[in-house]
Amino acid sequence: MNEIVIGIIVLLIMVMVILSGRKKQIADAKSEKEAGQAEEESWKSEQVLSYGQVQDAREELVHALEENLADQPEQLERIKKIINDWAELKVRTFQERRSWVRKPDQDE
Repeated sequence: MNEIVIGIIVLLIMVMVILSGRKKQIADAKSEKEAGQAEEESWKSEQVLSYGQVQDAREELVHALEENLADQPEQLERIKKIINDWAELKVRTFQERRSWVRKPDQDE
């Protein structure tokens, strides 16, 4: 009789361990799915500009700054540098986003 009770207790403990492991796996899968959806949403909302569009935007911004900040050359130069850095990053992002299409075998 004692062996049956011990067997049932051991069986219950094993079932509880298995079920708790599944709960953890389900929670991990849900969090991974949510992270994937968040990344997908960020890709959807990202504004992708081509090289020409970035250069046009850069030129417009620099021209507007030169008109409005002509009397403050130090600030003008700092903001121009920021705009040029932004334009360079946008172009690099566009190229890197498309690079896997042109160079699928290149490892980074």
